[in-house]
Amino acid sequence: MVSSMLKRKSLNERVFDAYAQKRRLAVPLVGFPGCDLLGMSIKVAQQNHGVHYDCIDALVNQLRPDAAFMMMDLSVEANALGLQVRFPIHESSTVEYHPVRKVEDLDKFRSINILHDSRIQSYIKTVEMMRMGLPDDVLVGAYIIGPVTLAGLLEGAEQAAMDSVIDPDKLETLCRFSTHIIQEYTRALINAGADLLCILEPTAVILGPSQFERFSTAYVRHIIENYKYAGVDTIYHICGNTMHLIEAMSRSGVAAISLDSPQTGVDMVKAAQLAGPDVVVMGNVNPTAVMKEGTPEQVRTACRSLLEQMREIPNFILSTGCDLPPGVPLENMLAFMQTAREFN
Repeated sequence: MVSSMLKRKSLNERVFDAYAQKRRLAVPLVGFPGCDLLGMSIKVAQQNHGVHYDCIDALVNQLRPDAAFMMMDLSVEANALGLQVRFPIHESSTVEYHPVRKVEDLDKFRSINILHDSRIQSYIKTVEMMRMGLPDDVLVGAYIIGPVTLAGLLEGAEQAAMDSVIDPDKLETLCRFSTHIIQEYTRALINAGADLLCILEPTAVILGPSQFERFSTAYVRHIIENYKYAGVDTIYHICGNTMHLIEAMSRSGVAAISLDSPQTGVDMVKAAQLAGPDVVVMGNVNPTAVMKEGTPEQVRTACRSLLEQMREIPNFILSTGCDLPPGVPLENMLAFMQTAREFN
């Protein structure tokens, strides 16, 4: 199955068309609250593609966002390589052991075909079901890990940060290997029907601009080049204060950059200026302090304030600063969507 974006407008075209019609696209990064709606655990959803899809479908039926993503999970590719992963019942899975100490340690991973992994297949099948089951006007989004972040899971994030300075050739080797793994998964997700691919690169926030260009952007650009004719758009997402990386992120060839909440130091207006007019900026309502802990009226106030700030900026999508955690009230998510739909 090939992506329906072959027959659809690009993300950028949709954003500018909406702006011309005096409205905004609204794409909250939401997955885990779907487990709350159905009374399912996150562990079951992340290991059972039918339950996973049902949770996303329930959210889409309630919210009708412009795009829907599968659940965010930074352990999928690492788990497929055999890394030790912890699976809490009501939280997302996490990698607990980082086995690579030297470059030669990668040799034992090179022969692994991650597409034979059951969890990888579960996520691919979830995207297939989203493609077939969600409304045609809702773009199907999938997450993939970023090269620096997978390298950080292989050797530890702190070690990756040190290697970026004291042993850059080692980190380069890990990022090159990680890119190969990511590309295998990426192709499968595109074939399953993904319209959007969101690259999750949280570990890269520790890098300076030149290091980020070398260890993340260069490889993201390579990944995008690999499927540039598939009609799929790519989003760069990095948690935390990424103001020092905005220009480098925007030069990578992605269609959009997804930015964290203002409490981390992100200024969306300035970010849009740094990104330039051809790259969409997404964000950045606080997923915890506002969406989970706030009242519906506080959600509406935060959304209206952000929409007003970005009123004159066409290349903007209203979104959340990161994936919504479990426990976000449905009333708050509905307030988010209603405010976006009513804003003119």
